[in-house]
Amino acid sequence: MSANRNSAMLYLLAFACFSANAVAQTEAPAYRPPASEALQTPRFCWKEFMGEKFRGPEYSIPRETCGSWANHYCSGLIQLNRANRTIGNEGRKRVELLSARENTLYTLRGIRGYPHCPIRAHVENTLRIIDAELKTLR
Repeated sequence: MSANRNSAMLYLLAFACFSANAVAQTEAPAYRPPASEALQTPRFCWKEFMGEKFRGPEYSIPRETCGSWANHYCSGLIQLNRANRTIGNEGRKRVELLSARENTLYTLRGIRGYPHCPIRAHVENTLRIIDAELKTLR
């Protein structure tokens, strides 16, 4: 095979792998993302998505200071990341952003009674980002 043909084959193989991974990531429920997506979230989401191999306090949202509603935030981050990877399909991007917004708002309502929740600023900032992105789609 020529060098050009090898390069073309390599390009096609890489594209096929990327496409298959992208499809798998967007079809998995946001509360059960593949590890490749889970690792793109903050460490405090890792135990929720990847289990007991992440045992330290930095790998989960503390229920005692944030309540039990805060876990929806991590799924919202998965949806936000998916929205940001969506190119050329504004309808799909809007669906992901709206789902991310709903999970983020759910978390904000849940942590309202927990003034010392350490992820509060993170959640509030994410809501601002989502709202700004939604405005660009209108």
